[in-house]
Amino acid sequence: MDDVTLFCTDGKSVQSLLEACKDFGKASGAKINVDKSQAKLFGRWDLCNEPLPFPVVAGLLKILGIWFGGPAAVAKSWNERLAKVKQKLGFWSLRHLSIEGKALVLRNDALPVLQYVTQAWPLLANVARAVNSMVFHFVWHSKMDRVKRTVIHKEHRKGGKAVPDILTILRAFFVCGCVRVNLTNENKDHSAYKVFRFFLLPVWRRLGWDKWENATMFNWDLPWYYKEIEKFVVEFGLNCVTPSLWKPRTIHRLIRSRDTTEPVSDLPPATATRVWENVSSPSLTNRHKDIAWMAVKGGLPVRSFMHSRGLCPHRECPRGCPAEETTYHLFWACPFAQRLRGALKQEMEAHIPYPNITHHSVLYGLFPKTHSVEAIQGCWRILCCVKDILLYART
Repeated sequence: MDDVTLFCTDGKSVQSLLEACKDFGKASGAKINVDKSQAKLFGRWDLCNEPLPFPVVAGLLKILGIWFGGPAAVAKSWNERLAKVKQKLGFWSLRHLSIEGKALVLRNDALPVLQYVTQAWPLLANVARAVNSMVFHFVWHSKMDRVKRTVIHKEHRKGGKAVPDILTILRAFFVCGCVRVNLTNENKDHSAYKVFRFFLLPVWRRLGWDKWENATMFNWDLPWYYKEIEKFVVEFGLNCVTPSLWKPRTIHRLIRSRDTTEPVSDLPPATATRVWENVSSPSLTNRHKDIAWMAVKGGLPVRSFMHSRGLCPHRECPRGCPAEETTYHLFWACPFAQRLRGALKQEMEAHIPYPNITHHSVLYGLFPKTHSVEAIQGCWRILCCVKDILLYART
């Protein structure tokens, strides 16, 4: 037998347990390895009259990868997982991934490692800061964020990059577990139901999810790890969500559905939606999607951007232009950009007449509606290739 955790109330129950294991071993051939087994005592135990056949652990006890036994167990459980995530992201950082690829790594490789701990412990404040730091250092390959963190979590159609909001997901996973065990009818017979209800009944009452029962015992002194539940519900205004809908994926989708569409300067909201659709067009490569998105959000490392953050001594265009190098100048107004587009005039006119291409076409993928979708997408792909060359061929 391996990885079995059992609860005994006294020495007699321990002896009964050993007898049951021996009977099971006679039939199956399995045997308890006493040297690898451990016992953790809670409350009063008379070890003189009722000795245990297992070594007694005085400190923390690890069960299925999670530490228990005291306040230090929470930090130790999270620190071990953080070390694993840091190692994973370090390996992936050696590859030149797009933001789309990094979002996939965070969602499928990093998140499950952290999510496992939330089955037992809530997210600590210092752990949240460490996770945030690792995630965005991995995304930008730098300590400096190019775009606001609240934006990058949004869906593509709303102007984001769909990078998973790991902190919110982890918090939702812990809270959903507590809510579903205690408030859904399917868990009334759960072994932990009465324990949860004893501690959490005042919280459910304040949230309007339950009513007082004088025949039920409850505790006014809420343990610190359960305070996260009420904080999370109030912070995101989830009081109206029925307990049966408290599933991590459902709650996260509900929170993300409240995100507003990112505006685009000098463009109406309806046009901004078209811009974000163009930026995340399936016809573009992930690299070109990143360039197009950061061009709209102002996150490209042009001289004006770098100078404003103290990373460059001047703002002028590195190609000898006296003008300030902004995204608009780099992709549209710079003479070098104009010559490069002129050299590709024939290729672009195969899709859209060259005079119809404006700075809105170059930056946002906006063309006159008289052209077909295929023609617009073809010209948009060429322009994104041109922007790729203009950005990474600078001195």
